[in-house]
Amino acid sequence: MQSPSFWWQPHLTFPALALAPLAYVYGAAAQWHGRRRAQQAYYAGVPVISVGNITVGGAGKTPLVQALAAHYAANGQQVAIVLRGYGGTESTLPLQVSFQHTATQVGDEAVALFRALPKGVQVWVGRHRPSVVRRAEAAGATLIVLDDGFQRRDVARNADILVLNGHPPANQSSPQPYGNGLCLPAGPLREPLAGRNRADWAVVMNEPPVESGQAVPYYGLVSYRLQVVPTAASLQALQGQPLLAFAGLAHPEKFFSSLRAAGLNLAMTIALPDHTRYRPAQLAALQREATALGASLVTTTKDAAKLPLGFAHVVETEVRGADWQNLLAGLEVKLG
Repeated sequence: MQSPSFWWQPHLTFPALALAPLAYVYGAAAQWHGRRRAQQAYYAGVPVISVGNITVGGAGKTPLVQALAAHYAANGQQVAIVLRGYGGTESTLPLQVSFQHTATQVGDEAVALFRALPKGVQVWVGRHRPSVVRRAEAAGATLIVLDDGFQRRDVARNADILVLNGHPPANQSSPQPYGNGLCLPAGPLREPLAGRNRADWAVVMNEPPVESGQAVPYYGLVSYRLQVVPTAASLQALQGQPLLAFAGLAHPEKFFSSLRAAGLNLAMTIALPDHTRYRPAQLAALQREATALGASLVTTTKDAAKLPLGFAHVVETEVRGADWQNLLAGLEVKLG
């Protein structure tokens, strides 16, 4: 389900104003829970990097988590990614993801990360983050990356990264990444905007880098600019043929736009709700549409985690940008 368009208006609309009292209550509760968790935070014996959002969904945090994990694993760290496992049904938690687990059990993001990363990177899921971090440490992790960790202040972190949308999705008329500045349900914020000040940096996805290559203020935060783009290897087999692209993401239009920007021929696009659980009838309908168009099916790594092997061509992504080295240099200082 896509977010309401009024969340992203540059001025407060009637629906936002009507929901503003609920937003105030939500924001106050979020602040109280955050402070309470922080007072009881678990301090790990290894460095912890948190990557998260202040708004709901779709900013690009998972590609950044993947890129950071791959970088530190390549440099000799035993990396463990810790995430909730949203949408998973597995009740025995904390749980280390393995080849035998499905997206239904541990969530699509956990499976997608496990498949994309080198063999030595651990992926752990569980709702109580301190317990999951302890298990990862016991399993030999020397560096923890918290996926979607900004509001989960029950684990102390050495570095706090806030991921922001640089180019808003198509239904957003405002260029700024905080929408109308209100908390749920009147706006897209998970907590009051003042909470952004806890971040060490913002990573702004899909905006051109600043010419100086230095971190500069961006909507109140020191920031780096990076791009999430399809890998060349993923695109090679898709050139010159009609495609039916489908995606169940918070902002699927970002995926479609990236394919068009790469020069691919999209005969049709199908936007599905975030964390879609594909049913046999839905898969059959996608195949019928593709056959009628003479098109090949193409989707994201997150969707592929829930699909039969080989059902669609999978477009993998990578993080690029001159600011990548600047971000790593900042993290080196924070991690010691």
